[in-house]
Amino acid sequence: MSHLHIPDGLLPLPVVIFGLAATALLVFAAARRLSRSEGTRVAPRIAMLSALMLVGMGLPLPILGYHVNLTVLTGIIAGPAAGLIAVFITNLILALIAHGGITTLGLNTLIGSVEVFLGWLVWNAARRAFHGGRTFAAASIAVVVALAVSTGAMLTIVRWSGTDPDQFGHVHSAAIADEHHEEAVGVDTTNTADAAHAAGATGATAAFRTFATLLLSAAVVGWAVEAAVVGALVQFISRARPEILDPDAIKEYKG
Repeated sequence: MSHLHIPDGLLPLPVVIFGLAATALLVFAAARRLSRSEGTRVAPRIAMLSALMLVGMGLPLPILGYHVNLTVLTGIIAGPAAGLIAVFITNLILALIAHGGITTLGLNTLIGSVEVFLGWLVWNAARRAFHGGRTFAAASIAVVVALAVSTGAMLTIVRWSGTDPDQFGHVHSAAIADEHHEEAVGVDTTNTADAAHAAGATGATAAFRTFATLLLSAAVVGWAVEAAVVGALVQFISRARPEILDPDAIKEYKG
């Protein structure tokens, strides 16, 4: 699950501004590119894929607390530019219904865009390697690669921002608190201020390490589930409507 579920008010302002500014530039560039090429012809596809992602992200898998993103499927069908717009729309709607905060809109759009772009890139590379066949395998590989990279990006953002992993809605555990206590016990308390600082730094590192371990443990299973779902969908599309997977077909799409 490479989607930040952080309530508003927890992320540092520079991180929020960076995410929103970078997203604004990318959305503007993608919209300009689409207006010059496909124009309004791509709008129905963006709407359809946005709705599909909303359904996937709104249905977490039992026990794992993981939801499929379907961003790679979006990239495969719509391409990077239209996929970016669809990801932005999806995250905006999710933020408005409190599935993540408004302040994470930019960062979540960036993370989702990584999945869209890498999914599209790896899908096309794998399809060429398989000479147009093995669509299930090509799509599954694209999903695993894209989600692995985007999850790494998400963990980097969490570490960089200094956000307390306990605040995450999908992954938290009493083990984090236990590890905070265990590692802080051994801190030299000769100097109270230094000890408090050291304990805080040690606790933050321990919390992040535990959070990352829990997240990746669930994510590996989630990647496999999403790879199977997307692989099956792409295989079905390739048999029923192969023109949808043609990069040039969207230019002929009449809505």
